[in-house]
Amino acid sequence: MPLVVESRSKTPVHSEQAEAIVRDAFGDGVRLVARTELTDGYFNAVHWLDLDDGRSVVLKVAPPPDVEVLWYEHDLLHAEIETLRLLRSRTSAPVPEVVWVDEATRLPSPSFLMTVLPGVSLHAELVSVPSARLAALDRTIGGHLAEVHAITNPTFGVLAPTRPAHESWPAAFGELYEQLLLDGERRNVELPVGYDELRAAFDSCADDLAVVTVPRLVVWDLWDGNVMVDPRTHELGGYLDVERAMWGDPLLEFQFGPHGRTDAVIEGYGSDPIVTGRAQRRRALYTLYHHLVMGIEGAYREYPEDPLGDWARSMLQADLTALAAAGRQSR
Repeated sequence: MPLVVESRSKTPVHSEQAEAIVRDAFGDGVRLVARTELTDGYFNAVHWLDLDDGRSVVLKVAPPPDVEVLWYEHDLLHAEIETLRLLRSRTSAPVPEVVWVDEATRLPSPSFLMTVLPGVSLHAELVSVPSARLAALDRTIGGHLAEVHAITNPTFGVLAPTRPAHESWPAAFGELYEQLLLDGERRNVELPVGYDELRAAFDSCADDLAVVTVPRLVVWDLWDGNVMVDPRTHELGGYLDVERAMWGDPLLEFQFGPHGRTDAVIEGYGSDPIVTGRAQRRRALYTLYHHLVMGIEGAYREYPEDPLGDWARSMLQADLTALAAAGRQSR
């Protein structure tokens, strides 16, 4: 049974609007024959569109303009479009092709159409994937991440065109971190640790962040739910939901954190990126940040229930302890 995630950030799409989008994108000679909402996402509205010429495409729609989102989530749709184009042109990583973009003429929010990736999510198939096949997938993911991180940029920051660029990584990540805490305070999100304590934790890592001097493309949200595989062969089908990409530190990648790091990923990547004390400390800070995002975003999405947020908030004290321990080891 498919997962249904109810979120205030999902823009409703009516049949007449979807039909008009198909005409705009492909001309009057192509018609929409079926539409299915893909409900397992947490942020954007996503619809599978079947066309009468045998093709299928995916429609992705930004949140309604009157819905408040986290600071870093502003204009994520355009960030995803740019990231998909970068990945298709500069790497061998399989991602959808952007085939049409609309700047809020048919819907109240910007939207785009992309090609369909084959398969199902690795998260859904994980228990049925043999260990050898899973290790092969992880090596492939590691190799693709190495290609992604070879793409550089003059400045640091998220790819959304409306967000600022920065000359240093401490400034760019510091803005992400502080704006997230402000988001939490604005909605009175109760955390098991104090906001001042969280700010002090970031300040303690300033020198560790400063060693990152080259802005590299980071996908960040490449967890198993965004990895598509063939349900029969478990071969890689491609990657989805790359809108949270940024120019920053490759250590921020989900795959290098405690919930995704495996020996096979590192083997495919070509080297272990966490071999120094400073690297361990940065990674501990990024894990804290990841859990903060999960623990705060639910207040904006207004989920009926938020078990992931509950779990993430429960991890914050341990994250602060791990960050302090990494600091002692790096001295």
